[in-house]
Amino acid sequence: MLSIERGKNGKYGVKNEYGELICDFIYDEIRNYSEGMAAVRVNDKWGYINEQGKEVCEIRYEAVGDFQNKLGVVEKEGKKCYLNLQGDEVAVTNFMNEEMIFEGCKSCAIGNHTITNLPGGYLYEDDFINVTIDPEIPIRGFIVIGIKKHISSTTMLTREERIQIEEITNKVKVALEKLGAKNILLFEDGFSEHYRRWIIPSDDWMFQFGRGKNLKQITTYARKNMSIEQKKSFLLFAEQVKELLNP
Repeated sequence: MLSIERGKNGKYGVKNEYGELICDFIYDEIRNYSEGMAAVRVNDKWGYINEQGKEVCEIRYEAVGDFQNKLGVVEKEGKKCYLNLQGDEVAVTNFMNEEMIFEGCKSCAIGNHTITNLPGGYLYEDDFINVTIDPEIPIRGFIVIGIKKHISSTTMLTREERIQIEEITNKVKVALEKLGAKNILLFEDGFSEHYRRWIIPSDDWMFQFGRGKNLKQITTYARKNMSIEQKKSFLLFAEQVKELLNP
């Protein structure tokens, strides 16, 4: 386990589980690690170090946030951008190649309406749940059920909240079936700090990946192969789902 410690010179460094110094006492501040990255400050500029104590980017940012969903939000010259785990500045785009701007957890930003360029908008929303299409993966009828609580598992929900999720899941499945969808797949995101439920209608092209069971291969294929015309048709399909969810 890594520990952030202060040296005799008043600066901060990092030691590993054996007490060995892996990052010298050179920083004015080191924040706690998040997704293997820790924000570090020298004078009034910020950057990040990894779990090996190595800088992954230049210490040049005016402000930084903790890493979430493999991205860290940073501020440079008064503008926000994102860093990936390699320290590269990246843009987060939706499947229509429009930049999405948000801070911190993307699911929280969707729940708080603080994200830009959310394709299809909100198909359904109440005080606890929001229903959207997946903003980054172009699959017809790929529905995401999100909750406005920042939790990682349904075990942290009340019985009433779990019932709400099941009820909206059933409504989405009924809407998809009315629109001709068959063999609807249901996944729960167990790799995120913010719980989500994914509903995906199976399609013929998915059968090459084991009848639609390999989600990673399915989403990778969709990202690479869907045309702009297909993506536009997915947005129209989402509008139809919205109409059925909000009679």
